Amino acid sequence: MATATDEVQLGRPSKVDDAGVATRERLLAAAAASCVANGFDGATLGDIARRADVSAPAVYNHFGGKVELMVAAGRDALSRLGPTERGSRPTAAQTVRAFMADEFAATRRLLAELHLASQRQPELAALLADWHTAQANEWRPKSGRDRDATVKMFFAVLLGLCQIESLPALTASKPAMTRQAEALAAVLFPEEVLS
Repeated sequence: MATATDEVQLGRPSKVDDAGVATRERLLAAAAASCVANGFDGATLGDIARRADVSAPAVYNHFGGKVELMVAAGRDALSRLGPTERGSRPTAAQTVRAFMADEFAATRRLLAELHLASQRQPELAALLADWHTAQANEWRPKSGRDRDATVKMFFAVLLGLCQIESLPALTASKPAMTRQAEALAAVLFPEEVLS
């Protein structure tokens, strides 16, 4: 018998694969992989479903369509940066280091693809605008002039980092580039450097 402290889940239980991964998580990973491999426009629901080992119509049990799924995949990837403590966001320097990490390369590509495609896809642009607004509220400094400009510039720096693989002709070490990006973050968020 369930007690008041037991969680009761209504409806069907989530479907999981042999490794215990729920369908929604498989779809997010498959969407990111398809976008990285094929670009936003080349990623299809059929390919995503195949990668997630579900039927194409099953995507609609979790997402409203490809655009919503792709944005959710981007949000999921960035959520893995995670707060440093419960309820707090990572510092700008921590975020820069995470963006520069080798294991973040696929996420950089995914985010670049989403932002480039948003210039052609109004529905995608609207979802990204909602996402940016929510994130801006997390990053906006509590005081000072040009607080929105600070956030927009930081987001532009991060989007620029998503393009580092696009500049192979310019040789620079990853540590040197990370130091430069951290220096930019310190200029934008000097209060984090002082604390």
